[in-house]
Amino acid sequence: MQVIPALGSGGVEIETIEMAKAIVLAGGRSLIAANMEGREDMLSGIPSQIEFINLPLDTKNPFRMAKNTKLLKKLIHQENVSLLHTRSRAPAWSAYKATHAVGIPFITTYHAAYSSKTVFKTFYNSVMARGDRVIAISSFIRDHILKQYQTYSWFDPSKVRLIQRGIDLHYFDPLTISQARLDHLKESWGIPPHMRLILLPGRLSRSKGHSVLIQALSLMEQTNVMAIFVGSALKHENYRDQLLQEASALDLEGRVRWFPPCPDLPAAYLLADAIVCPSLVPEGFGRILAEAQAMKKPIIASDYGASSEVIDSRVTGWLVPPGDPGALADALNSVLQLPQERLEVMGERGRERVKSSFSKEQMSSKTIDVYKELLGE
Repeated sequence: MQVIPALGSGGVEIETIEMAKAIVLAGGRSLIAANMEGREDMLSGIPSQIEFINLPLDTKNPFRMAKNTKLLKKLIHQENVSLLHTRSRAPAWSAYKATHAVGIPFITTYHAAYSSKTVFKTFYNSVMARGDRVIAISSFIRDHILKQYQTYSWFDPSKVRLIQRGIDLHYFDPLTISQARLDHLKESWGIPPHMRLILLPGRLSRSKGHSVLIQALSLMEQTNVMAIFVGSALKHENYRDQLLQEASALDLEGRVRWFPPCPDLPAAYLLADAIVCPSLVPEGFGRILAEAQAMKKPIIASDYGASSEVIDSRVTGWLVPPGDPGALADALNSVLQLPQERLEVMGERGRERVKSSFSKEQMSSKTIDVYKELLGE
């Protein structure tokens, strides 16, 4: 059984679904426990063999977390669960206590270099390092785990496993995108014929560096360039409005736009002249970086966290200092002036890099090996 706070469209949820499919293909029974309220439409297209259980796991309230521990213990017994895998801290505490009470393996996937500014926060984060196996999604995260917890007596570094995230290379394949899909998306977004398009995918959050891209756009030599932010603004509507106001103040009216999550993200990548991830926090892995390379598109990202593991700088993409609009503007100017032949060579190298290191098949196979290792013990 996999445990996540709620069913959504983010990287954690995508990886959970991918692993659920792999478990079924490997002959196992796959359950996902999450808050499903109001999210039933997200089940469309998911194989019926994957079983979903509605639990209010998206809470940090200690009393509700204690109640969730009891619910998970009951569920483990009822469904004869062999092991439990979680990827988020709040439900991980409930899962940790439940699995230890009933005596089944507890696995965590450590997704980010969580902030540890207080003793309480350090303790709260520590549940992700308390698994019988702890999966690190990058070398950067593995090193962070070892450094953060090496002095604690309960931590066993031999339980850490490096399994980098994987993406669906069949879904993110430029050869599968028809011109009709591109034309439809371009029309729905209202992209003028003469405009070059810079894409920043992902939920709206200050840590994603949207403002850095706006400032970079104002510094660029070319004026026939526009930026599109694609991602959820839920609970961040004020931030979205601030970004658009900032663009207007820099005389970028109409050249910076926001759209909700795109149902055809591969077409969005292919439509763009460049994809940008100007993150202001260290990337735990950087799924967008791998997706862009799989689509053979130029990708520019902050040189922060695991980005250098995913991008081979100036071979499959570009890395720039975080929070530096000038450096980002220079990189964008360079990319948009490259000849098509150079872009095609980089695109081929980028896709090959993802195929060799970041496929969902590799991620799934290595994770199932961890499951078998624990069940064998």
